Formats: sequence, structure tokens, C-alpha cells
Amino acid sequence: MAIDEKQIEKIVRSVVENLYSSSNATSLKMSPIATSEDGLFDDINDAVKAAKAAQQKLEDLGRGARYKIIDSIRKASIAGKERLARLAVDETKMGRYEDKIVKNEVAALWTPGPEELEVKSYSDEKGTVTIERAPFGVIAAINPMTNPTACLINAAIVMISGGNSIVFLPHPAAHNCTIETIKLIHRAIVDAGGPANLITAAKESKIGNVSKIFKNDDINMVVTTGGPAIVKLSLKSGKKVIGAGPGNPPVIVDDTADIEKAATEITEGASFDNNILCNEEKVVVCMRSVLDRLLAAFGRNKAIVLNQEQTDKVTDLVLKNGEIDKGYMGKDASVILGDAGVSVGPDIRLAVFVASDESCLLVQHEQLMPVLPIVVVDTFEQAVDVAVRVEHSFKHTALIHSNNLDRITKFAQAIGTTTLIINGRSSSMGVDLTKGGTSWTIAGATGEGCTTPSSFTRERRLVINNSMNFVK
Repeated sequence: MAIDEKQIEKIVRSVVENLYSSSNATSLKMSPIATSEDGLFDDINDAVKAAKAAQQKLEDLGRGARYKIIDSIRKASIAGKERLARLAVDETKMGRYEDKIVKNEVAALWTPGPEELEVKSYSDEKGTVTIERAPFGVIAAINPMTNPTACLINAAIVMISGGNSIVFLPHPAAHNCTIETIKLIHRAIVDAGGPANLITAAKESKIGNVSKIFKNDDINMVVTTGGPAIVKLSLKSGKKVIGAGPGNPPVIVDDTADIEKAATEITEGASFDNNILCNEEKVVVCMRSVLDRLLAAFGRNKAIVLNQEQTDKVTDLVLKNGEIDKGYMGKDASVILGDAGVSVGPDIRLAVFVASDESCLLVQHEQLMPVLPIVVVDTFEQAVDVAVRVEHSFKHTALIHSNNLDRITKFAQAIGTTTLIINGRSSSMGVDLTKGGTSWTIAGATGEGCTTPSSFTRERRLVINNSMNFVK
């Protein structure tokens, strides 16, 4: 199906207008004009052209250069983690400064690098087969507003590790902090002896840039991290697409779970950076027999359990005309509750409430705020059915607190998500390099799952018959 430019403009414009229609949102500001030495260009097509030339230079430098470049990116990102976190909070008005520092650090230290792409070779008396991973070339990366700096750090490391260059398209509501991250990483690349313009962007986040990227023949891959509309549109571009769409992770709590631990883990997971990560707990599915114990445990863990009157006030506030109010996404729980007339201290990080049923909009949709609904069921089988339905086959993330291995196995098989977390918080999927590393582009929409450098390469095989087997 051909790309409809009017459709592109409509989707992008609607995203921008929705973000700035609320009194809680900020006005759009563009960065000052920067020089091309920073990888920034007036026209997005010039950014693509420069990135293509830089990618060819990277290949000429050899694979060893990638290790130096990635090491420099890691060090620069760690050095700038506080500044980038502050820029992201100040611009997007979403999340928590201290949590964004952690996100930047995890992305910098735990993102897999070029060491993942070792050459494999097999030899016997019939010949030799060598398997290598080759770069795609120039990747266009559509960056989100929810995790603008950490996602970009992660993308730069995994995509450059694969031998690619990147043209970033910042979200308009996170333009400045994204551009500053690009500048920081661009300097780190050049300082390590890498080519200038290995990462590029347009100086302004114009609506037409998406259309230009889709039409540009020098773009070899599109990586989209965002909502379902922009992911679906990317799939019509005719390019190789990796799409990281939304998630709505359910977390089951059954009658064999350690309830105190479950409440602590869910609170910490669902409140981290005010629940703006797609992999965080979005709805609890709890068995009725342990509901009272779970609610009491929440009350001891930096969470408030809303009564019916408070629930009505909060839901009336954050739901407008059948949709979630974007102005409250990423806000502190104390801010949301205060605006709803519920007074709490700043130590309260999460509000939980018992939903009337699973049709509640905060159950059905990714709310991206620290307001967590609980759906109550009578049996474990019902819990699985509800969890599968509210996950909507996004194939993203799901969680369970249980000590019954048979139940855990059944849930894992039924839910089919990229990641299933057992008896832990959502942030436990951000593991260090010895355990597989972290991913900030979880491509459930297109099936790659947790992306690594391999995701941004294609396999090539060299088959030599009847020779090159040096040992008989």
C-alpha cells in the first residue's frame, strides 16, 4: 500500500496537537541553529546523505574501530547522564529526574556492543562455511518522547556496533534533549577517531521529515519506537522496519505468591519514572482470596489505596472524553492526586484502585502514569484469561507473582510476550551485559523482541567447497 503524505502529516500533527492541548504541557521550542559539525542539518535529506558517506567510512576503518567508538559513547553518556536527565524532565515534563539518571546509566553501561557479532566458521573435509553479520547501511530511527535520551544512547550503541549510521527523527515534544544527546554522542564518536556524521538529524522536527525519510532511497531500514499509528505507517514505507509499539503489561498475583514482596516489587516497578516505560506494570490481575492482603501491603509500600470516592475523582481527572489525558502522563502521583482533591505526601509514588471490571479504560489502555488499576478474579484460570485479553497481543511484557511452577508455565505459554518476569519488578528486565544486556527498542510489533546489535545486521554466508579445511 502506497504511503499517503496527508496521512503522515495528519498522524504526526495530531500527536503534536494532543501533547500541547493540555494545560499541563509545555510549548514547543526548537534548538538554536547548530553547525553540521554536530551532525545536524537544515534538511533531513542532507542528513541522510552525510550519514551514508559516514557509514562507508566506518566500514573502511574496520571492525576494531567500532570497539573504540562504542567505548567512547559509553563514557560520554555516563559523564552526561545527569545533564541529559535534567534536560529531558524540563522539556517533556514527564517522569522523575533521579530515575532518568538511572535510565541513562543503564543504557550506557548495559547495552550490548560489537562483541556480540563474532564471526562463526565451520570446517570439515567437505569445505568451510563462514557466517558473518553485515550492516544494513543507513538506519532512520524515530525516537520517542517518553525515553528520549536513554533510547537514543541505546540505539546509537547497538546500531553502530552493527556497522550502521543513523539518522534520528526526534519526537517534537522532546526535540531539545534529543538534539543535545545527539551532539554529545557525535562528539564522542569523533573523539574516538570515528567519522563525523555517523549519527545525524535535522535541526528542526518538521512534520514533513517522516515523509522524506520514507521516500529516500538511501535509507535502508526504519526503526520506529512509538505509538501504534506511527508503527503501522512505517510498515507502509517499503523499507525494512523494526517496530516497537505500545505495551500494556499485566501482572498476575495468585494465592501462592509472597504478597508482601509482590506489593513491594509492583510499587517499585510501576512507579519508576512515573510509569512511562512501556514494559512497566500497567494493570494488576489479583485473585480475590488474597486481595485484602495485597491492598494492605500496598499501603505499606509508598502507595495509596484509593477508596471508591477517591477512585472516581482520579479517574474523572485523567480520563477525558473516553481517552486518557496526555497532560497527566508521566506526572508524579502526588500531583495527579492533588489535582483530584486527594492530599498525599511526596513520598507516595503510586496510587492503586480496584477497577469495577476489565472494561475500565485504565485497564484497557497504556496509561503511562502512576495510577494502577486492579482487576479481581476468582480463579487462576480467569486471571490468565483477563491478562491475555488486556495485553492485546502486543507481545511486549507480562509479569506474574506466584510460587506454583505449573501455573507460571501455563501463563507463559498463554501470554506469549517477548519478556515474562516472575516474582520481580518490571525494571529487572534491564540486566547487565553478563546476563544479556538491556534493550530500549522492544519490537513486539514486528517480532524482533529485545533488539541487540544482531537485530540491525543481516546474515551473510561464505561457502567454500572442497578446500580451506586446513585440518583433515
